[in-house]
Amino acid sequence: MRQVLIVWGGWPGHQPEPCAAIVAAMMQAEGFAVQVEPYGDGSNNVFERTDLSRLALIVPIITQSSISKAAVAKLTGAVQDGVGLAGFHGGLCDAFRDSVSYQFMTGGQWVAHPGNVIDY
Repeated sequence: MRQVLIVWGGWPGHQPEPCAAIVAAMMQAEGFAVQVEPYGDGSNNVFERTDLSRLALIVPIITQSSISKAAVAKLTGAVQDGVGLAGFHGGLCDAFRDSVSYQFMTGGQWVAHPGNVIDY
């Protein structure tokens, strides 16, 4: 069975935990075995302690956090070796502002909403 890792954390304004639950339900409906983990940028970093090579897909839902050099090397290496990467809005491209390696992997960096602030 294909496996997906959904990792949530960072700025609470993007509601990462509820978003992770929505994405998990979508992935389960598509037949994936789903692992959902909170993100911790300390010694219990999920990217460092998980065998990423066994995964079909990694979905970070993390905003404005930091990542260690070891964790980003393992994550970018897994993607380079063929593990899929998916995400949306700031949960993907605003995850790790201080990591150039992560930004190269995602192909960009989130900067601002058009017009800067949008009221919904």
